[in-house]
Amino acid sequence: MSHPKTNRPGSVFLLLLLILGFFLTTWVHASKERTKLGNEIFIQTLCPQLDQKKLGLVCNHTSVLHDGKSLIEALLEIGVHVEAVFAPEHGFQGELEAGAEIQDSLLEEIKIFSLYGKNKKPTQEQARSIDAFVYDIQDVGTRFYTYITTLKHVMEAAADFGKAVYVLDRPNPAGGHIVEGPLLRSAYESFIGATPIPVRYGLTVGELALMMKGEGWVPPQVELHVVRMMNWSRRYFWKETGLPWIPTSPNIPLSETAIIYPGTGLLGALTVNQGLGTMNPFLQFGAPWFDSKAIIQILGGGARYGAELEPLIYTPKSLSGKTLHPPYENIECQGINVRIHEKDKFYSLHFTLALIKAIRETHPGKIRLHRESLNRMFGNDLLERYIKDTLSYEDLLTEMEKDEKAFLQMRQKYLLYD
Repeated sequence: MSHPKTNRPGSVFLLLLLILGFFLTTWVHASKERTKLGNEIFIQTLCPQLDQKKLGLVCNHTSVLHDGKSLIEALLEIGVHVEAVFAPEHGFQGELEAGAEIQDSLLEEIKIFSLYGKNKKPTQEQARSIDAFVYDIQDVGTRFYTYITTLKHVMEAAADFGKAVYVLDRPNPAGGHIVEGPLLRSAYESFIGATPIPVRYGLTVGELALMMKGEGWVPPQVELHVVRMMNWSRRYFWKETGLPWIPTSPNIPLSETAIIYPGTGLLGALTVNQGLGTMNPFLQFGAPWFDSKAIIQILGGGARYGAELEPLIYTPKSLSGKTLHPPYENIECQGINVRIHEKDKFYSLHFTLALIKAIRETHPGKIRLHRESLNRMFGNDLLERYIKDTLSYEDLLTEMEKDEKAFLQMRQKYLLYD
């Protein structure tokens, strides 16, 4: 019996296409330019304008250029006068746990003033010898992360004392496209929420600074300069920037942590351990009473959110510099681990609200509110009302959607990137 002849030219052609595709993909990836941070542009183009000026740097351990050199070192090397440093929550080195009071200190002969201790805003005395503030801190794109409140306070102080503010722009690791959550209501303003923006606001820090000024959330007379990035897109997450990730604080160790944090960051106000006391905070969570498999089943395994949910058992421990007393310390918890596979589909706050709904269905009466903390983080009492059965889940989502649409429209004139 004769065998059919193999179509060898077609096979060779297909092989060539595959090889060409591989090299084309490799070339495109290799040729894609990394994102250039605002601090790099500042060093290259604006520093000569600040010759003989005395700068107050609002910075921390994340204030480095793409090559790992600190902004302070880079400025001193080219002869710029750094008069003082102002450090936010977690300290200049970013090593102290959330809520720990920061003391003033020295970096060789440069004074480091704490903005998370006795003072949360630069004082007139501290600003007296400064010509301009320079803000260069990586944040995570969540309203209740305090670095952006520090930015607001610095802009207020600059307006009060007649100083300029330079904001060196940086990527939003939670992306610039997705917006989630209700707008902060004035009755719930605090240091963990100082501007009427959604929980996940989808702006760079430079865009947010422009919005603060444009909407009158800081004095309009503040002299604001935003130093834009190059090669950044609204749909980028951290991997697309080509930059190394530096943990922004002890419990945000991964860029993926910043994506889920706007949602699971709320769980600590609901007697659920949000992964604190582990090496994977916010990407895992649980409680001794969790039925992990039942909750995962209700959430469809996470696929509808572009994620994969896995059951796990863990015991939160005291971790120096991260969390000294996590919820359920030294108590075994039944938990869930989240693997985010499609970042552009993972709406962290909506996922967490669905999670809370699933917990209520599987464990009626188990959720206990830390009311003040929850409402300050969420920005109003809508989530509290849902948990107390005075607002339906559907109405909760509807109210959020109204605020999200309003904010998307409001932010348009402040966007610096496509």
